[in-house]
Amino acid sequence: MHIHKAILAVDDDLDIVSIIKLSLRRYGFNVFAFTDPFLALEHFKLNLNDYDLVLSDVRMPGMTGFEFIVKVREMQPNIKVLLMSAFEINDSGFSKALPRNTKINGYVQKPVSPKELIKIIEKCLDE
Repeated sequence: MHIHKAILAVDDDLDIVSIIKLSLRRYGFNVFAFTDPFLALEHFKLNLNDYDLVLSDVRMPGMTGFEFIVKVREMQPNIKVLLMSAFEINDSGFSKALPRNTKINGYVQKPVSPKELIKIIEKCLDE
């Protein structure tokens, strides 16, 4: 169990973010879930040192996952970051969308089962 591991999850789809939140909590993670990237950033800013990992969708209205991750990294350079997308994930395409030194720890292809998501998160946190 990862009772002390805190995750910030952001996806503009309420159903997806709710499933992520419930699934991860069942596995002992402390999850804060948002459908609005601006509110998520505000919350992250106020709780910078409490998070172990940020999980963000790529396509969101108002702010892309790439823009969101860049802002998160500016505040907390060492935070672990996973990007999610329902579209094909391709490293070179993602690399072009991100500023040069913005590191992504991994990618999640949606739809993803809770079990698979846990595996990806645990692997990322163990690195």
